[in-house]
Amino acid sequence: MNEHTTRGSTPQERRASRRYMWEIAAGAVGFLVTFLFLPELFPTEPGSPAAVAVALVPLVPVVWIVIALIRHVRRVDELQRGLIVLSLAIGFGAAMLISLAVVFLSTAGVVVPQPEWWVFIGGMAVWGVTVGVVSFRATR
Repeated sequence: MNEHTTRGSTPQERRASRRYMWEIAAGAVGFLVTFLFLPELFPTEPGSPAAVAVALVPLVPVVWIVIALIRHVRRVDELQRGLIVLSLAIGFGAAMLISLAVVFLSTAGVVVPQPEWWVFIGGMAVWGVTVGVVSFRATR
């Protein structure tokens, strides 16, 4: 951690932040492993119940990430909680703008390949950048 993330924080807050980072990292690795490798390890017939199950298994680590986020929000002080909520709101707004852009492009006849991924990745990226920026600005 650099001085901006530790300045003014207590050892308990730093432990909570480290725990949150480990929980998020474990969920992200779990998601990537199940999303990227599970279909290769367990080939299924498209549309079959097994295919549906294999397709939905990556949601388990995502639920883990959501629980980790909720636990973290409950552990932090009011300032950090406000910064997290602000960054989530900005990320949500970005995801909504991206989804509208995809809809408007499709009405214009432009095909956006895998639009759900643009919405998901765009919203998550904006949230991730925003939480870092607002946290850095709050500690200056």
